[in-house]
Amino acid sequence: MVVQPAMLHCMETVPLSIRDTKRLEVAEIKMCRWALGHTLENHVRNEYIRERMRIVSIGVRCKEIRLRWFGHVKRRDEVYVGRRVMDMRLPGRKKHGSPKLRWMDCVRRDLDSIIAKEEDTLD
Repeated sequence: MVVQPAMLHCMETVPLSIRDTKRLEVAEIKMCRWALGHTLENHVRNEYIRERMRIVSIGVRCKEIRLRWFGHVKRRDEVYVGRRVMDMRLPGRKKHGSPKLRWMDCVRRDLDSIIAKEEDTLD
């Protein structure tokens, strides 16, 4: 099916909050239900829809592509612009309030969920 590749295009560098991930999953299931001809009135479980379409949850796929991109950038040379930007620290003070979600925060959360370290990407 074309839904997941279209939804995941260029998502490897987007910091997704848990709320954003849930919204993507809802949209994906709605599209899959429509493609199969089911409505909410049919009371068909999401697991059945995913099994029938042979797809994995979009949250899991986002995590996979984000970690794949992280490993790709970590293995590049030190002079690679993506690597330099990833290791860069901005001068100045942070804004007040809760910080915005950063891409590296998402990567660290993904690495913790699979019980891995940043150094494991070099293998």
